[in-house]
Amino acid sequence: MLTEKINFLQRHMLSCKDVTHLASDYLEKSANGKLHWKIRLHLLACKCCRRFIRHLKITQQIAPQLITRAEDETTIDVNFILHQIKGRTNISKE
Repeated sequence: MLTEKINFLQRHMLSCKDVTHLASDYLEKSANGKLHWKIRLHLLACKCCRRFIRHLKITQQIAPQLITRAEDETTIDVNFILHQIKGRTNISKE
């Protein structure tokens, strides 16, 4: 019985590699319903992928600001980037 449950989960769970490839679609909510729930199930079990998704989301939020600022200045200020990241998340978590 336990072997059957493990086999079922292995067939239906996504790998970390799958989740990283699908992360943008997941955040943009363009993944279909079944795939969306498979990703959610994986995220419930995988701390590393949750962290990856969180960092990707922060990157997606900050990137437009950086592009606008880069157009105004010839170089991107690294301190500005770090300030924006620290302002949006507590890096010491997880």
